[in-house]
This record gives sequence, C-alpha cells and structure tokens, in this order.
Amino acid sequence: PNASDVAYLFESLDFGAVERKLSAYHAEFRRIDPAKARLHQHAGVELIYVTAGRLGLRVGSDEIHLDNADSVYFDSSFPHGYWNASNRKTTAIVVTVP
Repeated sequence: PNASDVAYLFESLDFGAVERKLSAYHAEFRRIDPAKARLHQHAGVELIYVTAGRLGLRVGSDEIHLDNADSVYFDSSFPHGYWNASNRKTTAIVVTVP
C-alpha cells in the first residue's frame, strides 16, 4: 500500500484450488512511465488476454502494445513488465504455468 509506481494489481482467480497446474489472475494495470515498469521473471510460460484498454508489455528487449481482445503467450523466464498504455482502465486475464 501507498507504494509509488505500482504498475499492476493482481487478484487470484484460483486461490482455493488445490494441486493446481496453473495460476490465473484478473489484473488491473496502472498508468506509469514505461521506463519505470519493474521487470520480473519466473519459471514457465505466461498468457495474457486483454479485456479492456491498452497494455504495454516488455519482454526482454522487446516492447509491444496489446489492445482489447489481444493476447500474447511468452516464456516468462525472460525479464518482463507491464503498464497501462492508455488513458482508460486497462485489465487482463493473466495465466502462468510453471
């Protein structure tokens, strides 16, 4: 709470599931300077499906923008980060698989 430059908020969609093979989240992305997007990485792959707005995504040295109903699938062991690339609310479903 009260942290500056927070680029996203994730809500678990499968919190109560046991022995899950994937993790699913509803994400809301905040508008920040893309240069301040904090990169992270984790084992496995990630699928993002944008449900509203425009999402900026950096994976390694590549930067792309996804609009409503666009999706992307990538190797999440590469450093990656996200941000709201619009002036409206940006949300997505994010699925990670180890």
